[in-house]
Amino acid sequence: MRWVTVGVVMMLVAALVTPAVAGNDGRYSYITVEDVTIRLVKEQAVVTINYQIDSGIGFLVLLLGKSDLKQKVLDILNFEDAQIQTVDLEHAVVVVNNASNDYGHGSYWFPEHKFGVVVPSLTIITPHDTKYYENVSEFAGGLGYFSTD
Repeated sequence: MRWVTVGVVMMLVAALVTPAVAGNDGRYSYITVEDVTIRLVKEQAVVTINYQIDSGIGFLVLLLGKSDLKQKVLDILNFEDAQIQTVDLEHAVVVVNNASNDYGHGSYWFPEHKFGVVVPSLTIITPHDTKYYENVSEFAGGLGYFSTD
């Protein structure tokens, strides 16, 4: 029984200590990103990320808690002032305050942004438009939009 415990601890240490280097395949440590959707509402962004977790790691996340998973999701998305709203083994919803600049009279600017990995499918939704991008590690140039209020 002791060897099983040692084995589980070793797997956990390997998963958590492994360098989390951004690759060109959407992988960050034990997480592989499938897609990201950014819904812009005034200055706020609601970001949904769908991902897969390496087999075997999901059990450890459930057993030991989601704090490492939450931190890795935030590292992948790479937004300042971001807070996890929900997280599970397949997706997370993150709220980002002050994601866009308010230029008054209902006009906003979402600046360029770099992710911690290559995102296979990125969707950005504004009140009047939806933009789709594939295999992006950064959203270059920024995006202007108007609110509906």
